[in-house]
Amino acid sequence: MNKRELFAAAFRGEKTEAFCHMEHGFWDESYDRYLSEGMPERVKKPELFLPCEEDMFGYFNILKCGYIRPDIYFVPGLPEIVLEETDSYRIVKNKNGVTLRSSKNSLPQEIDFEIKDMDSYKKYRENLIEPNIDLRYGSEMNGIIDGYAKQKDYAAVCTHMDGFFAYPREIMGVENTLIQFYDDPDFMHMLLNDRADFYIKLYEPILKTIKLDFAFIWEDMCFKNGPLVSPAIFEEFMLPCYKKVISFLHDFGVKNIIVDSDGDIMKLMPLWISAGVTGLLPFEVQSGMDVVKIGEIFPEMVLIGGVNKLKMFESKEDIDEELNRVLPAMAKRGRYIPTLDHWVPPEISLENFNYYNEKVNNWKI
Repeated sequence: MNKRELFAAAFRGEKTEAFCHMEHGFWDESYDRYLSEGMPERVKKPELFLPCEEDMFGYFNILKCGYIRPDIYFVPGLPEIVLEETDSYRIVKNKNGVTLRSSKNSLPQEIDFEIKDMDSYKKYRENLIEPNIDLRYGSEMNGIIDGYAKQKDYAAVCTHMDGFFAYPREIMGVENTLIQFYDDPDFMHMLLNDRADFYIKLYEPILKTIKLDFAFIWEDMCFKNGPLVSPAIFEEFMLPCYKKVISFLHDFGVKNIIVDSDGDIMKLMPLWISAGVTGLLPFEVQSGMDVVKIGEIFPEMVLIGGVNKLKMFESKEDIDEELNRVLPAMAKRGRYIPTLDHWVPPEISLENFNYYNEKVNNWKI
């Protein structure tokens, strides 16, 4: 079996002779380090939303998520405005109405959002809910879809959607999103129901032209101590939207549904399962996520990740210890895809990554 076939077999719960080794991504700094440590210059930097069989995934023989992602925010976009600029920082309102403060040595800081409440949402609602297929997919999307359709085993092809917490936090910030669930529940119901209907209209043309391996839903709605919303909030506001979108995906033969959320996700796992989610990642070890124990509690869920990236910084003995902690038990359980518990960071040397990768790719089940 190739990697893509092993991926499908994991979701069917079939026993195979090898794991499907998959990684979520490589940081740009990891690419730079690996070039400096001997990776051939012909190997290309991975582009998150573009097919390229000669990038790091292809070089290391690791399955890539083949995302098909149109523009899911403001279309037409808002005018980008530079509000302030100095030698040390720059403040810009971007096309999605988010004001960002950027400096050379830190991640951009979100300062303000154009959408704050029901009134401001209604002002821009058409920019966010109209599918505008040609504008949202763009002229290059046909080539991207064609590239993924022709490949055999380099990538597992999927949608890329913001989930029903990730979406409002992206357009109006985490704090205001949390407040609005209580201050204006009617607004949040409208916002999330609009988003579910939007995804259906946006992805239906694509699902008629290409067979997907899975649907990917990005959430990141938990932190080390648990979810940012209660299960009750999830059940009232988000669960109906999940069910609507997943039912639509099922109608087009997409049965494998993966949600990505960092942090401790245990309290939300039963709700995701009830919605029809069949796989989760990345199971961050530093947040107390132990895939071996979680696999015992939720035997039908496909678990992706849970290999402690921090152990890859250290000695080969430490790498062996971590893999021996996870892989034998998960090989016996099945429904598991080994992956680091986040993107591959630059603290992992090329020598150590090669060692880890070879061990996983050659592990006999």
